[in-house]
Amino acid sequence: MKTISYLPVICGVVLPAAAMAGNAAGTSASNAAAKNVAGAPKRPNIIVILADDLGYGDLSCMYAKDMRTPNLDAFFSAGVRMDNFYSNSSLSSPARSSLLTGRYCDMVGVQGVIRNEGPDAYYNNFGYLSPDAIMMPQVLKNNGYTTALIGKWHLGYTSPNVPNERGFDLFEGFLGGMMDDYYTHLRKGYPSLRINDKVAPPIEGHITDVLTNWAIDYVKEQSTKQKPYFLYLAYNSPHIPLDAPKDWVEKVKAREPGITDTRAHLVALIEYLDNGIGRFFDYLKKSGQWDNTLIVFTSDNGGYMPSQANNGPFRGGKSSMYEGGLRVPAAFYLKGLIENRRIQNMAQTMDIFPTICDLIGIDPGKQVDGMSILPALEGKEQVTDNRYFWYMIREMGPAGHRMQTAIRKGDYKLVHNYAFEPYEFFNIKDDPAEQHPITIDKKDKIYDDLDQHTRMHIALAGAVPWNIPLDKYVSWDDMNAALGIKPQK
Repeated sequence: MKTISYLPVICGVVLPAAAMAGNAAGTSASNAAAKNVAGAPKRPNIIVILADDLGYGDLSCMYAKDMRTPNLDAFFSAGVRMDNFYSNSSLSSPARSSLLTGRYCDMVGVQGVIRNEGPDAYYNNFGYLSPDAIMMPQVLKNNGYTTALIGKWHLGYTSPNVPNERGFDLFEGFLGGMMDDYYTHLRKGYPSLRINDKVAPPIEGHITDVLTNWAIDYVKEQSTKQKPYFLYLAYNSPHIPLDAPKDWVEKVKAREPGITDTRAHLVALIEYLDNGIGRFFDYLKKSGQWDNTLIVFTSDNGGYMPSQANNGPFRGGKSSMYEGGLRVPAAFYLKGLIENRRIQNMAQTMDIFPTICDLIGIDPGKQVDGMSILPALEGKEQVTDNRYFWYMIREMGPAGHRMQTAIRKGDYKLVHNYAFEPYEFFNIKDDPAEQHPITIDKKDKIYDDLDQHTRMHIALAGAVPWNIPLDKYVSWDDMNAALGIKPQK
């Protein structure tokens, strides 16, 4: 295996609480040994592609027999496919906060979905991204990278929690959690697309095509410059509404006799996403950028069950603490270093940030809770599983605004899926579908350890505000009015 070192400085990974972290520090031996800056090759571009509500099983290379995703299948084969990759949360905003900060979501003030779009949204809002949280685009920008977010943000609507104030040089996308129509790009009657802090001019087409075209335009422009770039390409497919192109839906129905209408729309939407990603990959290859670009693909959380998502053999889906809500498809690729491999190491969304830092030899700039998994991606032996994996959300509806949690170490997982339900204790190795809870014995050392760490983490996170102060809250209507935007009928 060819080893590539980019810079001599290694990524320091510091955890806020050693008791929670376990053995979570990890750095690449190749980076630690690198001393000759002059001989180091050009730093790679970095592209993180995030799908929205893509189930663990919903690729044809995974478990979906009714799916055709040739471009992502090829990418998972060319890169390093991770079979045990987890989101930090089973909901959008907290998962995205962990991705961009390398921290547990509740340690940066995002316990659930960030909202401002309904009349009672303030009381159904469960996140306020900590203004002092250090973000991946800020760190990369400070180390010579040009930065861009194309797609979904979902970490705030107003200053200071908008993309251009959190490290992105360019923002082309939308601030909230969804749009009501993939073709009109409206949300609650208002145009949702933005370019930096302005409303985007009217643009036609399916949102997957809009975002793909913006991404191609961005990397085309960056290819003429001397600086490396970081692109966070956050699609909103296959999140509801299931607005797949009609001809793609009909193609799926013709190919898959007996498929339900809902499932056909979901399959078509994912296949259309795969088509867009394929166009983007083709441009990277034709332009010569493919060979010096780290590409990461994953999903923010598990698939949405009302959309008839396929979460593989696992229980539950989006907004649950079971494996189906937390385990997500993931693959990494960098030519000559991270390729042609399938690994079983456990990792989480928050590990992406320190891994990128380790790869290019920079420090994240502040504490991170994740660890670099670069050695494992390079094909070296690395233990990534002997730490505590903490998951939590707070959500409205059946969850009643109350906390949902899970914690895992090794084979054992303690789940509190709803506040009004009992805790469940599982051996995931023996029972990956979480169908047979172990009878809880409070004297059991493994159970007691997970229970103790659950209480410790809740206490630590309790010091971090998780809702925006009421006097700083701006409703969706007022936000649009301030921009001079009128609702469309």
